[in-house]
Amino acid sequence: MALFFDQREDELEALEQYRKGVQPAPIVYKADGLKLDTKPGEPMVFIASEESADRAGDIISAAGWQLENFRKNPVFLYMHDREILPLGTWNHVRVEKKQLLASPTWDEEDEFATKVKGKYERGVMRAVSVGFRVHEFETLPRSETAPDPGVLFTKQELLEISAVIMPAHPNSVRRTLGKRSYMWVPVELLAETVIGAPASQMKIIQPKKEATAEPETEALVWNDVMMAIAHIKGGSHV
Repeated sequence: MALFFDQREDELEALEQYRKGVQPAPIVYKADGLKLDTKPGEPMVFIASEESADRAGDIISAAGWQLENFRKNPVFLYMHDREILPLGTWNHVRVEKKQLLASPTWDEEDEFATKVKGKYERGVMRAVSVGFRVHEFETLPRSETAPDPGVLFTKQELLEISAVIMPAHPNSVRRTLGKRSYMWVPVELLAETVIGAPASQMKIIQPKKEATAEPETEALVWNDVMMAIAHIKGGSHV
């Protein structure tokens, strides 16, 4: 079971509104990246993105990655959360053989960062997720093997690469304008790894308000979620 604020049709609508010039470029998150196997003591290397069709039939062109701005501030985030201090930075970000590769430099002075690093070293965690702003894309034709239209992203600006506990919904679009903004959060993650409660205690949390492009409104929706978590814990959320 998972907490969804989004549907595939909303994702395609956000892109179509951008194509028409009605909405600004959406920010897309794709959690298909994985850590490569390396020998002990060798630097970690991650495939942050690969030019191949994902479960929705979407493809990110490796040649379309714009990395200049990211390289100026290559922070390594945790779960796309800008409220948490970074785990470190990314270095040697490059495109090779249709793959976007990157190696992390962990903040060894930060206790949380070293704990997360250990999870990757022991193979408990393997996944990473990219967040990028769409600049150019094409709709792929339907076929017998792909009954729903996929999207070919041909030019996209890398915004961040995050550590994620598990590969999540592979096509989460954060809409900068429109009816709502949404993210996908697995209920099991919230229940078991964040608040320490059994997943069975969690219910699908629906926000009281639909978020718009305004950060203040998005904060209200997320605050509703955090208040629900605090209620389960028997505490309070400030």
